[in-house]
Amino acid sequence: MTSVLIREAVPGDATDFASSQVLAWRAAYAGILDAGYLAGMDVERLTQGWTRILGAPNHDVRRLTLTASGIAVGWSGFGMPRDDVPEGTGELHALNLHPDYWSRGLGSVLFLASVEGLRSMGYRRAYLWVADGNSLAIRFYERHGWCQDGTTKEDARFDPPLLERRLSVSLG
Repeated sequence: MTSVLIREAVPGDATDFASSQVLAWRAAYAGILDAGYLAGMDVERLTQGWTRILGAPNHDVRRLTLTASGIAVGWSGFGMPRDDVPEGTGELHALNLHPDYWSRGLGSVLFLASVEGLRSMGYRRAYLWVADGNSLAIRFYERHGWCQDGTTKEDARFDPPLLERRLSVSLG
């Protein structure tokens, strides 16, 4: 049986954050994002960014690390929303899990810990963005009671821009 632990992320998690992000994105976004973009994702460059982020205290955003048998295989980020939303609404910024650990219940463990983290930060509602076409993620979040609320946006960091759908839930 795999030993699973969820803990607050530390700067030493940066490489694991980067590698799981690259592998998860390549698996989840194949056919959604440009293949060249996915192939060009660079673990070393992302590690540098995560080292900066994880080394800078930020009380408005929390990041959790999920370890399986002592190896960091997933992470999440949540807290202050990046969008104009009603007061009391938090955002699940990201949830990434190494694809080798998909469909084992570990994503749900990390997700539920993140939702509880949002509650503990005082949020009464929460939302997240998911790429249009990422049906696996949409089904995952809907199984946990989150609903598409009809709001969409385009992420212009990508060419062509990526259409994202918002899912939300009451944390009450």
